[in-house]
Amino acid sequence: MISVTLFSQIIHFLNRTLFSSTVAEYQTDKHNKRINSWTHFVSMIFCHLSKSQSIREITYGLLSISGNLTHLGIQGKSPRKSSIS
Repeated sequence: MISVTLFSQIIHFLNRTLFSSTVAEYQTDKHNKRINSWTHFVSMIFCHLSKSQSIREITYGLLSISGNLTHLGIQGKSPRKSSIS
């Protein structure tokens, strides 16, 4: 049985190739160390949809769905508080 979350369905509507070309055009991933632009973008969408009040809520929320992060295009672990801020 496959369970697809509403958040995952919203993320799949986004044009990933357009996002990647914009990142390449403006070189936003040039000096990144931990998280890339896509991970930060997904984190901010999660923040708005979950109505998070703090960075801690964002990181704990993403940590709670860590099994589904690879399906959202986030590689590795969920982003830390210092990386999101």
